Amino acid sequence: VYLRVSTRDQRLVQQWRDVRAAVEARGWKIVAVYRERRSAAHGSPRPEWRRLQGDAQRRRFGAVAAVALDRLGRSALEVLRAVESFRARGVRLLLVREGLASDDATGQMVLTVLAGVAQLERDLISQRTHAGLRAARVRGAAIGRPSATISEADLQRIARGEVSRVGLARELGIG
Repeated sequence: VYLRVSTRDQRLVQQWRDVRAAVEARGWKIVAVYRERRSAAHGSPRPEWRRLQGDAQRRRFGAVAAVALDRLGRSALEVLRAVESFRARGVRLLLVREGLASDDATGQMVLTVLAGVAQLERDLISQRTHAGLRAARVRGAAIGRPSATISEADLQRIARGEVSRVGLARELGIG
């Protein structure tokens, strides 16, 4: 079972319930659970995902279950590579919310289409975000983090050892 949320505020509990119920309904035995609290975007490292892939390569299980296609990755290419990697090793893929299994031709075709749609959705969100930022700039809105100026007096406090750089950053509310 692979469970992933993108932010620390999100919880894995509902994913676990949904996937466990689907796996048990199929009569499958859960041999490992891989839990991750990381975004899949921009190639961020996902150690549990890598561990799952390694275990799949070593054929430690016959199927991978996840709550949804978007939990596997953020790009169509990444998801398709994972699906193909599992298929090549004889590891089935079950996606609970989509109600799909990769062990038949229809499931394979639908997974390929869904991965493409997921990539399209991500690209459209990105385009809308960039368009919104351009419009905000045209209106004169400040984009990004506010700049901070460190005074000469603050630099002298650091030099005298009265405050550390980290301590001063905290005082000023900057990184």
